[in-house]
Amino acid sequence: MRVILLIFSFSFLVFCVKAQGDYNFLNNRVKDLKIRIGKGNNVANEMILNQAGSLKDSIYQSGYFDLYGDILMTIGRLSQQLGRMGNAELYYKEGLGKGQKYNDSLWVAAAWDRLGDFYALEERSFLSLECHLKSLQLRETYDTTRVTIADTYHNIARSYIQTGALSTAEKYLEMSLKLKKELNDTLRLGIINTLYADIYRLKGQYALAEKYYLKDLPKRLQQNNFEGQTISFLGLAQNYQDWGKFKDAEVYFLKALHAAETINRQRNIGLILLKLGTLYKAIGQPDRAKAVYQRAIESCTQVDSRAYQLNAYRNLYVMYKEDGNLPKAMEYLELFTAVQDTSSKEFLNMKMEDFKAALDLKEKEKEIAALDGENKKGKQIRNMLIIGICLLLLSLIFLVVLYRSRNKANKKLHEEQIHAQSLLSEKEKLLADLQHTNLQLIHSEKMASLGVMTAGIAHELNNPVSSIHAGVEALMMDFKDLRPLLNLLSELQNSDDADVLFIDDLKDKVTKVDVAYLSAELEKLMKTINNGSQRTSEIIQGLKIFARDTGDQPQPFYVEEGIETALTLLHHKLKANIQIIKSYQFDGLIICQVSKINQVLLNILDNAIQAVDSGGTISIETNAGDNQCNIIIKDTGPGMDVETKKKIFEPFFTTKDVGKGTGLGLSISYAIIQQHKGNITVESEPGKGTSFIISLPLKKEL
Repeated sequence: MRVILLIFSFSFLVFCVKAQGDYNFLNNRVKDLKIRIGKGNNVANEMILNQAGSLKDSIYQSGYFDLYGDILMTIGRLSQQLGRMGNAELYYKEGLGKGQKYNDSLWVAAAWDRLGDFYALEERSFLSLECHLKSLQLRETYDTTRVTIADTYHNIARSYIQTGALSTAEKYLEMSLKLKKELNDTLRLGIINTLYADIYRLKGQYALAEKYYLKDLPKRLQQNNFEGQTISFLGLAQNYQDWGKFKDAEVYFLKALHAAETINRQRNIGLILLKLGTLYKAIGQPDRAKAVYQRAIESCTQVDSRAYQLNAYRNLYVMYKEDGNLPKAMEYLELFTAVQDTSSKEFLNMKMEDFKAALDLKEKEKEIAALDGENKKGKQIRNMLIIGICLLLLSLIFLVVLYRSRNKANKKLHEEQIHAQSLLSEKEKLLADLQHTNLQLIHSEKMASLGVMTAGIAHELNNPVSSIHAGVEALMMDFKDLRPLLNLLSELQNSDDADVLFIDDLKDKVTKVDVAYLSAELEKLMKTINNGSQRTSEIIQGLKIFARDTGDQPQPFYVEEGIETALTLLHHKLKANIQIIKSYQFDGLIICQVSKINQVLLNILDNAIQAVDSGGTISIETNAGDNQCNIIIKDTGPGMDVETKKKIFEPFFTTKDVGKGTGLGLSISYAIIQQHKGNITVESEPGKGTSFIISLPLKKEL
């Protein structure tokens, strides 16, 4: 029995020594990896990332969970350096969650700061601020040295700068400097100087901003700190551009680009190229701007930075359109639209990808746990040859642990199912929001059309109002002439017996007043005032009909009245050399969404008036077809070629000058007619005018 106990004790001692050796080995590997990817270093690549993943698996198999949070945060930083921001956020959050269970409060505070730095880089300012404030709460409670508190202060200041709260940011920077001075701490002063420079630049104090950006640049150059150099050069470039010193701005943008390329920071490269392209565009170097935007697209595509891609595509589209290179412009517009469509679902896709990655991680952990269980079981079988009773006890313990693990796994699976249901609900809500946004876009286009007409309608209202005002003034003058006569008549009415002299005076007053002239003039003035008030009423009624949102509920609609309302609103645009010919043969009503059909009629008629701006004829015809109402609006304008006709209903396509059209009017009109189960077509040839033919069902469920 003594021999058995001795063997068991020796085996346990060997196991403990081996376990401690494994722990030290894994701990040293984690520390070494953290140093290698530290601030200013650039070793991030696929091989390093795979090595970190293998190290994570080894730590998990060994059960050293106090190292697990560290390795997850390290993988997050590697993913961030490689531009894989979605994966980086996932590992940061996972690492923080594990670390809160197995590490001390100061470790957790550092993890909150790391996640806050990540959100600051993504310009998710309020999330960044929330993380740094949580870190500050822990550090103020547990950091007796107070050294890390100063660093958290300037992290909070950076978040406030991003939100635009510059005075609050300065307050935290002052607190950071004060504490560092008390502690005689000179580390990270360069970050504080850069943040002060950002504040002064945003305040327009460019000379002071330049001074602070330059403060730590020599040190960063001496230490080959390319990450710090990128920050300093980019800050100086932006400051010079805002200052109007474009040549200096170009020099420092190129220096920032070189520093970022040295450490292969593709996200920073994309950002710098976009800003450089904007500079070239502003100083009238379009060819350089286009080339730089092309490079920006390549860099942004590598890290899937869609916000930067959209910026580059939009600028290239505008520049090629201004050059008259329409095929190239359309190419970039299509790319812009494709990326924009993807970006509108980016949040939901990110959630689904994170959920899938989390499920994969859980499955992998289960496989590792199963392998770990088999290894333990093998050890128990070998130990059974040494001591039977210990094997029985260990087997019982293993069964209990396995039972609890299964319960935990089932609980986790249930939680993931609930989470999946929550994601599905979010997706449904997002789709509903997109549909609502589409309806709002239609209404916004109607309001934009109304806004364009505001000045003309104001002039149109001014004519009848002026005539009313002039008529009232004339009435007042006539009343002034009649006042003496009316006063005498009043005295005569109140007098019991009027003498001859009084009657003679009355006759004299009547003789001086031209009664016939006044009677005719009063009748004419009354008619003028009445006509002016009727015209004002018609214009206001037209505005009310067009601006009112009748919702999606179908209502009866008199087509000819809708056309007349649109013509009333557009009357100020109808010049004397524009003739309107009407042929109303329908004389009935249809069931439709009234406000939307009014919007279509206004858009088509407005385009027709603009087409014959130099003079011409607009013909409007309505007739009844096969259980439908047909509306034909034809102008004698310049017409359009085949290519223009193909694109006439595309979003953002317009042949008007910049500022005279949104490019959405006909696209929205087409969508409204399709929604009503109707049809809209265009017939046109160069030099032969344009006809729009609208067909709407008489009664149709929408």
